[in-house]
This record gives sequence, structure tokens and C-alpha cells, in this order.
Amino acid sequence: MNLKRDLGWKEATALGTGAMVGAGIFILSGVAAGKAGPAVMLAFVIAAILEILLGLCYAELASRYPRAGGAYEYVSQTMGPLLGTLIGWSYWGAWLAASSFVSRGFGNYLHSLTGAPSLPSAVVLLLFLAFLNGLGVKFSGAVQVGIVVVEILMLVLFFALGFGHVHYSLYSPFAPNGFNGILAAALVGFLSMVGWDVIVDAGEEMKTPGKTIPRAILSSILIVLFLYSGLLFVSIGLVPWKELGLSKVPVALASQQFLGDFGPTLVSMVIVIALPATANAFIMSISRTAFAMGRNGFLPKKIGEIHPRFQTPVWAILLGVSIQILFTLASSINIAVNATGFLYLLTFLFTMMAFFISRRKGTLAEESTPFLAPCYPFLPALAFIFILLLLVPVGGSGFFTGLLWLSMGFGIYLIRTKSRYHTRGSANGRVH
Repeated sequence: MNLKRDLGWKEATALGTGAMVGAGIFILSGVAAGKAGPAVMLAFVIAAILEILLGLCYAELASRYPRAGGAYEYVSQTMGPLLGTLIGWSYWGAWLAASSFVSRGFGNYLHSLTGAPSLPSAVVLLLFLAFLNGLGVKFSGAVQVGIVVVEILMLVLFFALGFGHVHYSLYSPFAPNGFNGILAAALVGFLSMVGWDVIVDAGEEMKTPGKTIPRAILSSILIVLFLYSGLLFVSIGLVPWKELGLSKVPVALASQQFLGDFGPTLVSMVIVIALPATANAFIMSISRTAFAMGRNGFLPKKIGEIHPRFQTPVWAILLGVSIQILFTLASSINIAVNATGFLYLLTFLFTMMAFFISRRKGTLAEESTPFLAPCYPFLPALAFIFILLLLVPVGGSGFFTGLLWLSMGFGIYLIRTKSRYHTRGSANGRVH
């Protein structure tokens, strides 16, 4: 049974943009500035180029395999169920780890604005978004468009008000930590801008996916690069980069320079508006990956069922949100950040391998493939090399946490495989 195709270019772009513009940039912009200095702007451009290269390859894969599941589906189709399951599990873990940071961030910022209790607010947000997603992707997509438009306007306002107060002397020296600093900041920028891949996760729900998916990926990445570049330009031009690197709230610190005490309040308002869009995109991605794994038997078959009235994977949504709530209540932000970096990069690495295998095998004739990534094999190979380079700054804690999560997935795979084998054996015994 397939999902209903209700998402057009506008909704798909809002989905990708909403997933990328979250609390991360308001915190990670300072982390990145502390690594690269003013050259953080160059680091984010490098990160955006990598995102675009990956996005074009993902768009081709989505054209070849237009089903829900994203990386899980692509690796399964080209490299077999074991690797596909581990990569799907890796991708699922990355989104679950990141979602705990997002929902807790929403609760914390809402508390600072209104006094509402933070953890209960985070849980209520997830339950409300689960309800919207259960009603249908078209309705939740419309809500996503509205939220993204508001947050874009707020970020443009930040740039417009801050531009006149910039001190250009703060941009010198431009790259105080050299190439290594730029590379380290590029990893932070890459993680800040990841999120467009939710578009391909929902490929089964896209109208004319061969056209909609590549257009939406490019649009969302370029929109977010423009917004982040403006935010970084103003922040570095108002506060010395070392101070930004040490601050836990770098954008709020920058906004104080031209808005006074109202600055942190404005930043909190932007984040409270932005995070529901990010959390909604996370729910979409997590539930579609779970739906694909349930449909293929890795998770219980119930998870792969579609509601007959709303045409949504209700059980996959409930499973994903339930685990998100557990992560939100129990997880550490440091663990979440480390795990997200390694698991994301591993997912992209194997998806690029799937891309090359798919091209070599000629899974579909080119004339029947709606979209092909340009400049093959040069640009895809460049993306692959970039991912390998970004694995270097991840560090030991990221590798350890990620490998621990993968070992859990491997254990579940063995249990599910053994269970299906015994089920088939029992059925064959009854037949005889």
C-alpha cells in the first residue's frame, strides 16, 4: 500500500527549510565562529556546496526509487537488506538524537518567554504535531508553509536592523585558525544545514517527484544559506569572534548590541516560532523511515500500515513520537550532538555508495529517469570526498556513541531475521 501524493514544490520547500532553520544555528553559529573566526562565512558556503552536491544525488535516487524511507530504501535496494537496515537505523538514530535537542530547546525558550514549564511544553508540542501529521500530510504541510514564512521574515528583520551597526574591523584577521579551523567550522555548518533530506524521505508523497524533489532541495538549501549568511555577517560584525565562540547564546548576544534588552527576547521569539517547524519535519522523517522499515519487515508490520481514512502512517507516527518523547525526557544534549554528527555522516557516506552502484547497474533506463545528477562522476565523487573529510573532526566520542547505536540495530536485525525465518518454517511445516 502506498502513501498519497499530496505535497507540491511549495510544501516540500517549506518542509526542507523548516527542518534546517532550527535552534541549532542560534547556538552553533557561535561554536562555528569560535573555530574559524570571520571565515565561518566561507565555511558555511563550503557546507552549503556539499549539501547541494548531496541533494542532487539524493534527488536522482528519489527518482529511481520513489518510495518512502530515503537512505534506508536506497541502500536496501542497492546493497542488500542488512546494510540497508543498519543505515536506516543510523539515519533514524540521527533524527531521534537531534529531535531531543529541538524539543527541549522549544521548551526552554518558551519557559524564558512565558514561564511555562519546559519539559511538559516539549512533550505537548510533540503530541500536537503528531496529531497534525496523523490528520494528513497536506494539512501539516500547509501549517509548515505558514511557520516557515514567519521565521524567514523574522530573520530578515534581524539582518536589516543589525546591518547598520556592523563594525568591519571585526572581520580582520579573516581566518585566524587557518584551513583546519575552516574545516572544523564547515562540519558545524554542515550539521546546522542538514534537514533538506526530509524532502526525499517523503518522496512517496510528492507530486511529480522527479521535478518537485530537486527543485525543493535546491530552493531550501539556498534560502537557508542566505538566512544563515546574513545572521553570521551581522553577528561577527557586532561581537568579536572569540566572544561569540564562548557564548551559549551568541545570536542573543549580538542582538543586544543594537536592540538592547529586547534583543534576547526577539531571538527567543524567533526560536519558539522556528522550532515547531523543525520538530514537524523531524516527525515526518522519523515516521517515514519507520514506516518503510515496518513495510519491509524490520519493524512490526503494524508500523508499515496506512490509515484508511487519513492515508498517513499513523502507527509509525505514534512509534516515532513516543521514542522522541523518551529521548526528550532522558537524553543529554552533548550525547545528542555527538551521535547526530557521526550517524548523519555515515548515512550520507553509504547513500553515496548506493548512488554510484545505482548508476553502474543502470537501475532504470535514463530516458525513464525523471532526474539525473549533473557532471557525473566528478561532482558526486567530490561530495563523497567532502564527507570523508568531515568525519575527521567528529572525534572519538561521536564514533563510540554511533557505533553503540549501530550495534543495537544489528542485534534487532538478527532477532527480526530469526523470527521471520521461524515464522516461514512453521508455515511450511503446516503446509506439509
